[in-house]
Amino acid sequence: MVLSFPRGTARLSAILDALPDGLVLVNRDGTVVNANTIALGMFETPGTTLIGCGVLDLLPSFDLRLIPGPPRRAAAADERGRTEPTRMIARRTDGSEFPAEFTCAGLEEGSEGDPNRSRTGDELLMLVVRDLTGTLDAEAELARFRRQTEMILRAADEGVVGTDTEGRVVLVNPAAGQILGYRADEFDGAELHALILARRADGSPFPYAESPLADTLRSGRKHRVRGQVLWAKAGEGVLVDLTTAPVRDGERLVGAVMTFTDRRPYEELVARHTAEREELVQRYDALASRCAQLTAALAGFGPERTGPPDVRRPEPRRREAATTAAVTRHPTTLGTIVTAGIDKASELTGAHRTRFAVHAPPVVVALDPVRASTALAHLIADASGVTSTGATHPYAGAASRADDTVVITAALRGDRLHLEISGPRAVNDPAHVLVAQRIVDAHGGDLTAREHPGGPGLTYVIRIPLAPAPPPAPAVPYLAHSRPPEAVQIPVAGSWIIGAAVGAHRDRKAARSRPYALAAEPAAHVRGGGDEAAQQRIVHLLARIRSHSA
Repeated sequence: MVLSFPRGTARLSAILDALPDGLVLVNRDGTVVNANTIALGMFETPGTTLIGCGVLDLLPSFDLRLIPGPPRRAAAADERGRTEPTRMIARRTDGSEFPAEFTCAGLEEGSEGDPNRSRTGDELLMLVVRDLTGTLDAEAELARFRRQTEMILRAADEGVVGTDTEGRVVLVNPAAGQILGYRADEFDGAELHALILARRADGSPFPYAESPLADTLRSGRKHRVRGQVLWAKAGEGVLVDLTTAPVRDGERLVGAVMTFTDRRPYEELVARHTAEREELVQRYDALASRCAQLTAALAGFGPERTGPPDVRRPEPRRREAATTAAVTRHPTTLGTIVTAGIDKASELTGAHRTRFAVHAPPVVVALDPVRASTALAHLIADASGVTSTGATHPYAGAASRADDTVVITAALRGDRLHLEISGPRAVNDPAHVLVAQRIVDAHGGDLTAREHPGGPGLTYVIRIPLAPAPPPAPAVPYLAHSRPPEAVQIPVAGSWIIGAAVGAHRDRKAARSRPYALAAEPAAHVRGGGDEAAQQRIVHLLARIRSHSA
């Protein structure tokens, strides 16, 4: 059935055919009675007809209460049956489906508001249908783009704030709120400059006209500012690196976007690295001072050698005889040298950090007491697990507290002095070994080391040949009433006592045998058999005194 209009039918049909949406007329029975060209192309397929189809065949979810006449219309429609746009799946006459949006309005005869208007049953419902196939695809793409943009903004560590041309916030990401302490809704519609840029770093006002955001919105120029202060919600200034850029729609400026990066983590990193650098400088100064001390300790011990010595060799290494002139041998008890070496080692390792076990016979040896005790001190420090810089070696803590004793053993084997320094945490530090090696070389001896099986420890072995007895001093006559020459004191504690005691014993013995010949005889320190026996007795006496005092 084709709807006929009383007048202007051709003109009205042309107008309806020119509409961009489909127009379908449905009678009170729910049957399609007319449609424009767009609706025919939308619903009708070849071999089928649209006119005469039921509205539910075209729109399966359509509410029949919207059709004019009794029963009452749905609450979603007004008194004339007009509804809001509704989306649903439409169906063509061949059964295929497509997304559509429709609105409807009633067409009734008679004047609107006339209670006597005709109710002849000719009321019609006009459906305006729009195909959403392309629109939904565009909307889906737009929604996907918006979700992707939102995810990017959420994942960004930089604060991002978008404004309109008036400088009001229209977009903000979570990072901006976290950096400045605001909630996202507190930014909505706020003037960005007044919210976070109203003051300079010193607290003085910052005019909007002078801000980079205002210039970007005014001229479209991009600005990068390093060290800009933004004011957080708590009132504290936050140092940031800030960028402002224009947002354009074609050639038209529609807003600006401001991004900023929090510099506080960077400043903390700089402060930490500065502190670490100062610590390294201090450590370097300490190492330089220690190097100067070690260099001074090595002064006078022969020519320089390149590279640290390696004492972990099975065969001892002989040194140049030319270096023997660097030491001055004195008769000294072995215990005195060991005691002085332990005292010096305590200065290198720190007091009360190492325990010692000493096995040294009470014998007198001819060594350079200062040099020999220095070499012994460095080997003891190395055996204790302490490097030449005074730091504990990393693996030095591997040894338990029960086995941290350094064992020092001394013995006379033939014409050689044999010293062993054994420690469970030896590090074989080049500086320690170099000092000891030079001193041992100067005495004409050799230094070797052997590793402990199954552990980090080392045993250093020193072999020094015993020096021959010094020749008798030339006779120097002196008058009976003149002052005899003073005995030279040995620089190591205890050794000069022995020399003085031996000299006094010799003088008393001579006085008893030849009381009048002492003034005419020279004061020569001659080692005789009786002197040697007295010397040994004094050594034993000193050893007993030391053991009782310990």
